[in-house]
Amino acid sequence: MQAVQAVAVPTPVVALPASQRTSASARAAFRPACRRPQRQRVLRAVANEAESVSAASTTPSAPPPGFVPAVRPEDLPKGVRKEVRVAGKTVLLFWYRNQIYAIEARSPAEGAYSEGFIKAKFTQDFCIECPGTGSLFSLKDGSIVSWYPNNPVLRMLTPPSTCRPLEIYPVHLGQDAISVDVSGSALGGSPTTRGGSDTSLENNNVYGLEPKVYVEGSPVAEAASAGDSTSVATAATLTVTILAVLGVLVGGSATFYYFFT
Repeated sequence: MQAVQAVAVPTPVVALPASQRTSASARAAFRPACRRPQRQRVLRAVANEAESVSAASTTPSAPPPGFVPAVRPEDLPKGVRKEVRVAGKTVLLFWYRNQIYAIEARSPAEGAYSEGFIKAKFTQDFCIECPGTGSLFSLKDGSIVSWYPNNPVLRMLTPPSTCRPLEIYPVHLGQDAISVDVSGSALGGSPTTRGGSDTSLENNNVYGLEPKVYVEGSPVAEAASAGDSTSVATAATLTVTILAVLGVLVGGSATFYYFFT
């Protein structure tokens, strides 16, 4: 049996034109120039991530003076609004464009009964819409951006000067809690219930009287005070009704006398 020898066949070399030839030095100079921007972007992203992680790790858990812890950070995920009580005030917390905002829960432009901003709409220019009037308040400084945009009559009868700005409260995000500072608020303690005589700024709104609920065995003094408040409201309503009827009678009599005598 004969041994088979492998014979190496030379590979043909094809000569390229001079216009298509690229030297090794030109290729070496071209590669770093192409990869340099991509490498810079990667290094910048890593540096920003490290900076954010270090900033988050060094954020103190204790809030600064004047800030009151309201909720834990995990209790306020993005897309969720939460009403909390801070130093006797009802505050609405929410995320907007990667930042936590704290505002008063009720719109300054709404009337007696109000569900507040819990379901209000946001705009693209840092505004929140009043559910009752459609007015827009700025989330930056609380100023009125648009006043009664859908009701020109009320816009003329009640100018923007009759409404105070929306209160915006400073927020501190810590590792253990989201804290709010309401020390600069010009309002008194807001009511814990929606609607009723205590929902207006002057606490004199009579369009939503809320009767108290008593359990059997309650003290007689509390029941008597409830009866007194109810009787006062009934007497006021009766007085207004009588005056209205007398006004109609007097006006009708004067009109009849003017046209038929």
